[in-house]
Amino acid sequence: MLTLRQIEVLRAVLQAGSLAGAARGLGIAQPTVTRIVRRMEDVLGLALFDRSGGRLHPTAEARRMLGEIDRAYDALRHAVDDAARRARLGAARFEVGVSPSLGRALVPQALAGLLRATPGLALRLDVLSVSQVGPYLTEGTGEVAVTLFPVQQAGIHSQRIGQGRLVALVPRGSPLADRPRLAPADFAGQPLAVFDPHSVHGRMIEGFLGDVTPGARHLVRFAESAAALAEAGIAVALIDAFSAMAIRGGQVAVRSTTTEARFDVYLHRVLDRLQARFLPDFEALLAEGILSVDREQPLP
Repeated sequence: MLTLRQIEVLRAVLQAGSLAGAARGLGIAQPTVTRIVRRMEDVLGLALFDRSGGRLHPTAEARRMLGEIDRAYDALRHAVDDAARRARLGAARFEVGVSPSLGRALVPQALAGLLRATPGLALRLDVLSVSQVGPYLTEGTGEVAVTLFPVQQAGIHSQRIGQGRLVALVPRGSPLADRPRLAPADFAGQPLAVFDPHSVHGRMIEGFLGDVTPGARHLVRFAESAAALAEAGIAVALIDAFSAMAIRGGQVAVRSTTTEARFDVYLHRVLDRLQARFLPDFEALLAEGILSVDREQPLP
């Protein structure tokens, strides 16, 4: 295995194009560079340079290695810069990833409570897709993520911390707006914002409606998009109560549904990483916020 010093010397030689140039750039003697390069070739079992004609030419293998080394150096530089940035900011920093439905109101409200208890705390809030959550925690700087779905990945602990209801956003002009609680049959023939059937919202809506057939189906990816269609008077939206927290009610009515099914809210963190000192308070505030949403009745 090569040492970091050997890799540094190889990179210097490849970039300078000569042993002498690399030695000058590194501030060491040329014989030292020569010795390190020869040792690397012995370890790797391949020639890194063609020395014919009294000149030094990198082999194809060495050029390929340079590309990999440059990428590794860029990643290392980014990690060092990020660590320095975090050190300058001190420990008073908290980075949270969130799925779109929870990132508009529920999590920001919990963060607001955290800020009231910790003045001067710096925040970073990242909205993540399903595929981004794992890398955000294991490869990035995220300390915690909050989503409507579990993360089944080695090294990540997913904890269910609460549940939320399925609610309906009904355009004010719809006859459904006059009903305080809606059953599946109420949606028969109604234009509806629908989701991919394999998504969290898609599975919830399919289980709720059962055999009931709505009218026009308008496909959306996010609950926010479904809410926008409802606000535009295009369709009824069946979404989680957390997304509905951001609705002001001027153009739509928020109505309960008869289903007993609930959306699960999960908090994720990396198992072998030192727990962020703000995480327990954030988790408590988040759980409290979830309970308060579930207790509240949608406003007419």
